[in-house]
Amino acid sequence: MKSLQQRVAAFAARIGLTGLVVVLLGAALVVQTVRLEGFHIWPVSVTGWIKSAQLRANERDAERTAHRETKIRIAEAAREAQRLERARLERIRAEQQEISDAIRQGYASRLAAARTRADRLRKELQARTQPAAAPAGLAVPGLSATAAGIAGAPEDPRLPAAALAAAEELERNLIATEQALQLDALIDWIRQQTAIDPNKSEEIQP
Repeated sequence: MKSLQQRVAAFAARIGLTGLVVVLLGAALVVQTVRLEGFHIWPVSVTGWIKSAQLRANERDAERTAHRETKIRIAEAAREAQRLERARLERIRAEQQEISDAIRQGYASRLAAARTRADRLRKELQARTQPAAAPAGLAVPGLSATAAGIAGAPEDPRLPAAALAAAEELERNLIATEQALQLDALIDWIRQQTAIDPNKSEEIQP
């Protein structure tokens, strides 16, 4: 049989081994806790896995939120740019139409005035060139119809040709005036159209 001393030594050895195991388990638990929870004793600070994971999750969420907000801002900026572009094109079209209407009305008014003046000149020219009819009841006794016709004829035989030339000149002048008015209207239209500023910014309420 083993002696008491040997049994005590064996028991002590078992206790020591168990203690060592306990110590090792305790140390492993401490290490695992430090890894998970961290360790903060000044001046030593160790960030645990839980906090690190939370920080990374927060950073990821912040990045996603920032990315989403950036996409929203970009979409809003694109919509605003489209709205401003539509407003700009509408303003340009409105100005172009306003210029065209004003030029058209001015041209029509000046053309009508020129034609009215030409009509008045035609009537004046016609009145000057028509032979005066002999008043009724003023026939001279003993004067033949041929003689009476000769007596009533204009003294200047060149008057009909001169009247015809004047009428032709009047028509030529009218045509030239109409063409000049049309050219002036076209020049004014081009000048005013090119004066429109396509980049002029006007804030239009939606």
